[in-house]
Amino acid sequence: MLIINEKDIQTEKFSAHGGIGLMDIKFAFKDYQHYGNKNDSKWNCFAVAELPVGATAGYHKHEDTDEIFYIVDGRATITIDGESREIKKGDVILTRLGSSHGITNVKKKLKFTVTEIFRK
Repeated sequence: MLIINEKDIQTEKFSAHGGIGLMDIKFAFKDYQHYGNKNDSKWNCFAVAELPVGATAGYHKHEDTDEIFYIVDGRATITIDGESREIKKGDVILTRLGSSHGITNVKKKLKFTVTEIFRK
């Protein structure tokens, strides 16, 4: 069994895919081989991220993974394959393998989880 508390995870500064500014990100399970998974369950990472007001996550595409976001707090706009929507606390967003996406217009600091799952 592996249990990690968010407070015990080192915060990294991350330039989100060429976006504006830096986000704080805490990778709880980034290196599946380190935890003995050997990728048989197909997950890539789980992280908790915070994107401050004025920062963005640049528009980009994942070639190998689906990505799931759960919005813990905040408000912003997400664009997926050219379609934009406001996101807020409680929203769950799926960006499928090969889709393009980015986050802009952060109105209140956006705290969210990121889960990536290999599809290839």
